[in-house]
Amino acid sequence: GNEMAKAKKRADGRYCKSFTYNGKKYFAYGLSQGDAEKAAYEKKLALEAGKQDHDNPRLNVFFEKWSDNRTDSVKEATLLIGKRHFDTMKNISVCGGATTFGNMRLSEITPDDIRAIQQNLLERGNSTRTINDKISVLSHMFSDAIKERYIDYNPCVAVKTLKRTEETARNTIHRALNIIEQATFFEAAENSFYYDVYRMALLTGMRIGEIGGLFLSDIYDDKIHIERTVTKSAAGAYIIGNSAKTEKGRRTIPLNDAIREVITHQKEINKMLDDYKVVGIRETIFKAPERGILIGHKVDEDISRICKRCNLEKFTMHALRATFATRAIESGVEPKVLQELLGHTSFKMTMDLYAHVMDDTKSEAMEKIKIVI
Repeated sequence: GNEMAKAKKRADGRYCKSFTYNGKKYFAYGLSQGDAEKAAYEKKLALEAGKQDHDNPRLNVFFEKWSDNRTDSVKEATLLIGKRHFDTMKNISVCGGATTFGNMRLSEITPDDIRAIQQNLLERGNSTRTINDKISVLSHMFSDAIKERYIDYNPCVAVKTLKRTEETARNTIHRALNIIEQATFFEAAENSFYYDVYRMALLTGMRIGEIGGLFLSDIYDDKIHIERTVTKSAAGAYIIGNSAKTEKGRRTIPLNDAIREVITHQKEINKMLDDYKVVGIRETIFKAPERGILIGHKVDEDISRICKRCNLEKFTMHALRATFATRAIESGVEPKVLQELLGHTSFKMTMDLYAHVMDDTKSEAMEKIKIVI
């Protein structure tokens, strides 16, 4: 039991105090009876705290451990984003300012704490989408904590995701360009270093990271084979990854004349820029101006400059992917085929896009339907 007997004096003159904790016997020593009692008391407290840290760790500690455990199964960029999200939440004051979120123990966190985090992030000007992303990192962590028997309840489950208040990117920077915007942009972009990158995105629907990760050796059998994407290392540097964004991201896109022309054109430019040196087969086709890895936000900055110059509402590289999809839908491409071309993980993603584009064509459709009564 944990009832303590008096400290015993040993032959060497020190006092020894024994006690049992969790079925195990422990000893503490002191120069006097009181010292031995005190040492035993402190040792017991330390054991208590250690058990608490082990069974019910603080959020900061558990998050680190959780991240380390995911290293092999999750892309480095994903881990990096999760870590950044957590870092913005861990120092928020909770419990009426009594402590910070990261210092709370796993089992103490309630749905109200999660709501307080939501509220705080809103007040700091985060978009509802960003906040929902941050909370979903927590939710993922808590559900793994349940699997590991640390807790039996995920406090995020009871918390409603925030309703999107901002206009969605789909209607602004990621919107599909209409035919006039498309023509205006490409005319103005002709002298841009990234002209072929823009054409490639529009003609294939490839993501910027996939364009930047495309090797000469990925083009064979009259198809583009998408095998990898540009990603970020754990240190935050851009690297060419060794896998696609998702399993579905690995796909082939058949070439057509327009795409062949872009690739040939870019190869010619590379010859000039790289002094006609012999290129390896694992050489990327689309590079940055300084001949390193193609970087998305630099490309977006160039798009912004072009938009300003020709009075277009700003968009990003991702808009060209949406534009490809929209032109495909307008040309009557089946949704299932489009899903394969875009490498969407789920059919729902493609159908959402489809429905969005179809809104414009619904009234035309109603005009076309001839029902004889």
